Amino acid sequence: MGLGAFFDRHLRLTRSLAMTLSVTMAWTPFAVAWADPMQAAGSEGQQTGQQILGAFQFPVDAGGGTMTLNPGTTQESSINVSTLFPDANNANSVAANLTSLYGNNPGTIAAGLNAQTILNGEPSATGEAYRTLVNNAHQSHPDLQNDPLWKAGDQVFADFTPWAASFSDCTITTTQTTATQPVHIPDYQLCLRQPAVPQNCTATHEVKVEPLLSYVSGNGGLSSCGPGCMDLYVGVVGDNYWSAGCAVFSWQVTYNVLHPEAIVSATLEDVEFDDHARVYYGGSLIYTGSTGWGGSCELSNSWVDHPNKDVSYAFNSTGNKVFRQDTMVGGNGEGYSRIRLRYDLSKLMTQDEWSWSGPNCQNLASAITDGICQAGSQLICTNDPANASGCYVDPVSQVMICESDLAKAPVAESAGIRNTCMSITAAGQCDLNSTGQCWTDSAGTHCLSPPDAGTPSTACADLENQGCAFIKSQCLDTLASGTCWDSVDTYDCGQQAGIPGIQSRTQQQCSGPIRCMGEDCMTVNRTQSQDFTQALALLNTAQQMAMDLSCDYANAELQQKDPSSCEVFKGEDASCKMVGGVVTLVDCCKTPAGSMGLSQYIDLILATSQLDNAVMRMDATSAVRGVWETLRTPFSVAGDAWNSFQADFASTVNDLVGTDMLSTTDIASQGLLDSLKGELMKTVAEWIGSTFGEAAGNALFSAGGQVAFDSLGNLTPAAQSGGVQLGGGAAFAGTMLSTLMAAYTAVMIAIMIIQIVWSCEIPEYELAAKKQLKVCKDLGTYCDSKDPITGLCLIRKESYCCYNTPLARILNEQIKPQLGMGFGTAEAPECTGIKVEDLDKVDWNQVNLDEWLGLLAQTHHLPTAENAASMLNLDQLTGTGSRLNPQRYGAATGNRQDTLTRTQGRMTELDVPTVKRQSELEGWGMGPQ
Repeated sequence: MGLGAFFDRHLRLTRSLAMTLSVTMAWTPFAVAWADPMQAAGSEGQQTGQQILGAFQFPVDAGGGTMTLNPGTTQESSINVSTLFPDANNANSVAANLTSLYGNNPGTIAAGLNAQTILNGEPSATGEAYRTLVNNAHQSHPDLQNDPLWKAGDQVFADFTPWAASFSDCTITTTQTTATQPVHIPDYQLCLRQPAVPQNCTATHEVKVEPLLSYVSGNGGLSSCGPGCMDLYVGVVGDNYWSAGCAVFSWQVTYNVLHPEAIVSATLEDVEFDDHARVYYGGSLIYTGSTGWGGSCELSNSWVDHPNKDVSYAFNSTGNKVFRQDTMVGGNGEGYSRIRLRYDLSKLMTQDEWSWSGPNCQNLASAITDGICQAGSQLICTNDPANASGCYVDPVSQVMICESDLAKAPVAESAGIRNTCMSITAAGQCDLNSTGQCWTDSAGTHCLSPPDAGTPSTACADLENQGCAFIKSQCLDTLASGTCWDSVDTYDCGQQAGIPGIQSRTQQQCSGPIRCMGEDCMTVNRTQSQDFTQALALLNTAQQMAMDLSCDYANAELQQKDPSSCEVFKGEDASCKMVGGVVTLVDCCKTPAGSMGLSQYIDLILATSQLDNAVMRMDATSAVRGVWETLRTPFSVAGDAWNSFQADFASTVNDLVGTDMLSTTDIASQGLLDSLKGELMKTVAEWIGSTFGEAAGNALFSAGGQVAFDSLGNLTPAAQSGGVQLGGGAAFAGTMLSTLMAAYTAVMIAIMIIQIVWSCEIPEYELAAKKQLKVCKDLGTYCDSKDPITGLCLIRKESYCCYNTPLARILNEQIKPQLGMGFGTAEAPECTGIKVEDLDKVDWNQVNLDEWLGLLAQTHHLPTAENAASMLNLDQLTGTGSRLNPQRYGAATGNRQDTLTRTQGRMTELDVPTVKRQSELEGWGMGPQ
């Protein structure tokens, strides 16, 4: 029977099913919405919690035994400490300074027993509480190990699978993605910049002046009457050039005004005539002579009037200006007049420029005037049209030009060349490199000589071509000309490094019948720290603080140190010299290529930190730890204490070697005492010797006062048989990180001496090595010695503060500004460290350690997504891959076990419940009986 036939025969059942489905479907949206109140309630609770957390204020000690609760809010209130602690003011509760009991087990036990005795009879709330607990402890207690309640719980935890299956509809997925933070690691490079100086140059002075006006026609003329002054004449200057019984003679002249804006004033100053005169402008009478006009023609005299009449209106516009003078003559006579113009020369001058024949000719002129060129150099003017007073009349414009009107000549005043010069010739041989000069230092006496062809030199242009960023320029030499002959430029040739990190995202997915479960009902804002690398940097800081501590002597004879003088990350000032100029530069500040580099040094620091961490976890009475602390802590003297390695090391073998299976007898029978010595000393010693060679190894370690390494960097027979010690013989001894720095720079110096061909001093090689290790802060450059002849700087010195590690330098740069401290100047460096007592003043949130993290990432000391599996596995970190695995150094022990194996070995056959029960019984029995 088909499905349709079934429903046809059961019509009533069909209708009932349809009705049920209709009702169910109609109510479905409401059923889904039932979860919404739960979601709303969850969100509301979340908001309430955030408001409470945001408004929370920590209590504040108000003094006098009073605390302020909820300070600064409407709920602020005060409470007395005695309310919280009724016995706070009880005289019997004041005990001796408990801090003195630290490390004093007998004293601590005695103090505890004394407190028990007091509380046992003291009439106080604390005493009552104590006696209640003690009396309860002395009562019999049931053994609840077999209680049904606890047994049910044990059964649940013993087989949790059925319970877990009930919640199998929900799964939690955590996704981790790699993230990289870019960090710039600066690499400051310095270069000497000097101006180029040619041998022959000429300078040309171009001066152009527009005419104030021009003569057009008629009888007259114009002439200069001094600076800013010009005379115009109406008529012909002379005497008795007319003759008549009684007649009128006329002179007329036309001038074209070109630049009226330059005219300051115009004055009819003089009118000369014999016997009567009239002066006209544009046909209008502007002046009549003092003898009038008319009457007797012959007055038997020549007259000179000075009317000083202002005629500026005649010159206030461009165009032709016509002047006429009529003269009435009886017998012999003459007649003319003079108009004086005052003008502004600056409004007429259109060009006043000096130009050299080459781009660096100005440097030649300055070098000659500064006296740094050879004898016979000359700087002369070959064309000066000015007279003795320093002025000349421009032949085109008829305007007078004086020295004060023109631009200064491009030479020093001492050269004696006036501004009116039109052409200058400069010629000379100028040596900025101080060739031939000599100096003496601890490396001997040296003289500068001309360089061979093809001698390499580091120019600022080379750094620019590498893409280095310009940072600053410091001028060292400025003589009379004002030219900077030596400037030290700083460029940043650093690189970008990525600090690796991991971001986690957790999601919960519930596919079961429960619609809203857990975080699906509301949004939970998790605070996830992304600062794992920052924590790593701070951990490095703490580790290196312990190994980079220095203190001054309070009593040198007793070799006692003053705790108040202790500093962390103390540095030393250092300097290096640059001699001569760019071409013959003796650069003892340059770091040659091929040195070992930063990565291996950081590896050395971290290896030593790991060894230090292992040793310092040993028992405080251990001879090994005591010897190590002699170097680690500067309150002791690192000297003969390193010869005391013949103590019993057996008590600490298991902790350091990493095994739980060897007894003291086994250790002694297998000769592991020497292996332990090797573990402590050879971990660093052999690593230095094999990696860096003989120089570095013997700078740090010795064997019975003899060298510890041969020429191949291998341990000598004396070291193999007698053991390795730090210091002794010719080896260096100091604080831990300064010792490592000395050992490391020793071999770098050996490499660099081959490459630096000039005779530099040993401290300069050390500085060059340290700069490559990024442990030095640049303080600038200063002139240490000048050429006695030229006055130029002969020896320039770069000044630095250098530290034992890059992290120490970075921390000084970050912390000192917070404490109001500086590094001094280039001439007077201040390379102090950070006082231990000042460390609590540091806001560590403001200390940026990105550069240190970038260095770790750049030198492959930070795990990445690619190498995390190999770097972060337990065996690599704490087992056979650890630097503390003695088998890596030829010890006669088995491989180092990882921490998990060691822990499991210690807990083998350990009955935890029995131990807990025994501890409980012992605890209850500690009170008075």
